Amino acid sequence: MDKTSIGRDSESAYGSEVSSNATFKLLKDRFQIEESTTKKEIWYEWIRNRLRYYMILELLFSICLVLILWKQYHISSQNDKTLELISSIQSEFRNFKLDIESDRASKPTDTMNMDEGNKKLEEFVEEVMKDMKNPSIERNQKEYPKKVIPTQDNSSPNNSVFQINAASLILGATVDSSRSSSSDNNPLIGRDQSGYVLIDRSDPPSDKAWCSNEENPILTIDLAKYIRPISVSYQHSKWSGMVPDGAPSRYDVLACLDYYCNNLEPLVSNCEYKATRDNEQEQFCSIPFNKNHSSIGKIQFHFRQNHGNVIKTCAHLIRVYGETKEVPKVKERTLKQAETCSELTYDYHQKPWTYNIFDFKNCKVLHSNDCCTECPECCDECLIEDTNSETVFICFLYILLSPVIIFLLLILTALIIECFLCIRKTSAEV
Repeated sequence: MDKTSIGRDSESAYGSEVSSNATFKLLKDRFQIEESTTKKEIWYEWIRNRLRYYMILELLFSICLVLILWKQYHISSQNDKTLELISSIQSEFRNFKLDIESDRASKPTDTMNMDEGNKKLEEFVEEVMKDMKNPSIERNQKEYPKKVIPTQDNSSPNNSVFQINAASLILGATVDSSRSSSSDNNPLIGRDQSGYVLIDRSDPPSDKAWCSNEENPILTIDLAKYIRPISVSYQHSKWSGMVPDGAPSRYDVLACLDYYCNNLEPLVSNCEYKATRDNEQEQFCSIPFNKNHSSIGKIQFHFRQNHGNVIKTCAHLIRVYGETKEVPKVKERTLKQAETCSELTYDYHQKPWTYNIFDFKNCKVLHSNDCCTECPECCDECLIEDTNSETVFICFLYILLSPVIIFLLLILTALIIECFLCIRKTSAEV
């Protein structure tokens, strides 16, 4: 064998070795691509199987359906209130138009009455525009009680000053529990019933009061209207001869100059509630005149001492009298209010289950519709925040969704853990 043949054999062997290496590399790359594709398909199948196994898509669809139905319920309720408001505005406008026409017919040459009628019409239009901007607010919440005491007798209603109890729950006053002392009526878990102290009634019941175990407790009230306060009064549940233990005996009244009551200004100090010969139930405390107190919207009662020097102080009824230039609306009882009271009275006596669970029968509804004469038991047992169809629906929705949400969270946690373990196992194999 010569050198030439030996060289050719070595070149052939080297070429075959290079070719085999290239083929092996191509096969390796192809295997890696197929392995990567196979892993993606496995992950896709695994995720799809998990979704179908746990019925996650069905659960999500059910949640969306329940939320849509809930939203539809609220929209329907809002539409009913809007239609009711529009109907009421149209009725008032027709009555007002008839009054203007009758005034013009009786005194066609009286220009003063014409100007007064135009002013009233402008005020009415402004009021309608405000109501249209806030259609969700019920009109009976804006009305003043029938007892209105004008303190000045002027011919023009714009110059008249009216005296009202601005701490009335019916007019819209509320207890600011976040800036008041802790109370038995506002538990950590439960509904806030602190508004009992603002229900304006002639004889407050003994078991409906704002009570606190703190020393020198503070009660903060958001008034229904901005007023110039002229006096405050306190009335305990009915007593004779001796004021019951726990009733406030001395207290101070301060005005909040800001919403958070960081700046306070004393209105009157050392007010006293004591036993009298004639057993006076409501006792007043006059507020000295101050031109800077022309617009007060929030006040605080600081109770310094109670009768009997006991731990718990209980306030049954507080009134804050003040002057306002806004003309109160004095209206007779409407047919709808009478129907509401009749339905509540019937349900209370004949359908107690419906009354206790589904009817709207909080204290504000009963007192603002004058239902206490027809159903005194309803007013005696009323709550500030009651159980009704809306609260039942919310509770049902919460009970329905809570297990679903917990189940989804558990599934999500399990998927994350399993995914993490699979990734860790794959990394270890590589």
